[in-house]
Amino acid sequence: MRVLHGVAAIALSWATVNAAWSYQPAVNYQLRCMGCHLADGSGQPGRVPSIRRSLVLFSAFAQGRDYVVRVPGVAQSPLSDQDTAVLLNWMARNLSDLTVAPDFVDYSPAEIHRLRAHPLVRVSAIRVRLLRTAGTRPRVP
Repeated sequence: MRVLHGVAAIALSWATVNAAWSYQPAVNYQLRCMGCHLADGSGQPGRVPSIRRSLVLFSAFAQGRDYVVRVPGVAQSPLSDQDTAVLLNWMARNLSDLTVAPDFVDYSPAEIHRLRAHPLVRVSAIRVRLLRTAGTRPRVP
């Protein structure tokens, strides 16, 4: 009986630690994004774009934020709106070559919920257009 309690305690302890880590943005990035965007966010040339410059650039204006949330990998992710917002904010601060401006507007669960319902279809064409105009757009208030 004592052995069973010990095994149950270990199992409960492991489940608690595992559940806590499953919601950390770094772990969510490893599980949901790193397979394509690589550990440093640099992507795979010709296949998966780098997020090292574009995420912060796109996050600064409405059309760019729309794009970030509506790309299929984000829009169709099984992560909750809350976990997705936390993950995108973590990525901007930890995987970007650009410094996050002091007035950076964090992604919110409500914004994620509103935008992800409509995944993009013409992802590459929209990305090219946004990269061309990223420097000329007003910042998100």
